[in-house]
Amino acid sequence: MLQMKRVPVDTIIQQYEQLLTNMANCCTKPIQDKLSIIFEDHKEQIMSAPASGRLNFHNCFIGGFIDHVLRVHQTAKFIAKGFEVLKVNKTQTQEDIFIAATFHDWGKLGKSVDEPYYVKQTSSWHQEKLGEYYKHNDKLDYMSVTDRSLYVLQNYKVKISPAVWKAIKLSDGMFEDGNVSYYKRPSDSQDILYYIIHLADWMSTVAEKQHFIQDNLVVEPEKETPHTDKHLKEMKTKFNDLFKEYE
Repeated sequence: MLQMKRVPVDTIIQQYEQLLTNMANCCTKPIQDKLSIIFEDHKEQIMSAPASGRLNFHNCFIGGFIDHVLRVHQTAKFIAKGFEVLKVNKTQTQEDIFIAATFHDWGKLGKSVDEPYYVKQTSSWHQEKLGEYYKHNDKLDYMSVTDRSLYVLQNYKVKISPAVWKAIKLSDGMFEDGNVSYYKRPSDSQDILYYIIHLADWMSTVAEKQHFIQDNLVVEPEKETPHTDKHLKEMKTKFNDLFKEYE
């Protein structure tokens, strides 16, 4: 049976510190002050929450959420640079990218420590057969992940631009039915932040799935045929005899 990945506690703490460093490097002081309160209030959830509930999804392990969020932010910066290389006018700031990347999945932290989005799956059948180690908390009032993310920012009075709002809302792209109309409606807007965040989230998710596959890949050693074995032995004998001639 495949097991859930175990991340050292020190690594998770370092990732939380990296989140704070990224905030300091990307955000203005007024925004830093407000985000710092959110981070402190959600510190335990940030460091303990998974990014999904099943092993074959992505980052289904303690610390999976913050690992995913950091990866999305890093990938979003790469994609933004890529658009610049493609001669696309830059309209988003580093602060925009940080907020949208960091909060695109914030709803997966739930309401509080006592009311998380994911709760432990206690069914051994689900763990063994489906690789499901977490399930959705049915006691939590339903909101989509992105709606809850936006609610948290609103609740803490973090003012965001329409571009950041849209980037968080549409981070799942057209995988979320409610997002389809946003993508299909023609627009002359130069805002591409929602593309950047969606692509970053998608690429990060694919990478995390591949990391899981690679970590659990069993590589069979290449077996040599009897003919090859015999041939190598004969060659070894010949070389040994040849070296003896020069002794």
